[in-house]
Amino acid sequence: MAVVDLSSKRIYGCKKGSRVWWHEKGHVAFYHQEIGVKVNYYYSFFTMIAVFFIGLGVVTDSILVKTFGFINALGMILCYIYEEAWCWGYSFKKYR
Repeated sequence: MAVVDLSSKRIYGCKKGSRVWWHEKGHVAFYHQEIGVKVNYYYSFFTMIAVFFIGLGVVTDSILVKTFGFINALGMILCYIYEEAWCWGYSFKKYR
């Protein structure tokens, strides 16, 4: 499994120049763009709100609270999918 350390920009667990390696390089490029910073912020925001409201939904029996928690969890998942799709697109552009 490939892993990238964003602080040092080092990639572990894959062969240099492979499609997966370029995908991990895409994560580095993504976080150096304004859209990457925004998506990372929203991912963290949605995660915090979702965890709170899903936990609150366990304690209470309010469908509104549970729905709000679900919507925030969906926002978190969409941020993750957007980042991964962007990085795979980067990989397909750069891989030769």
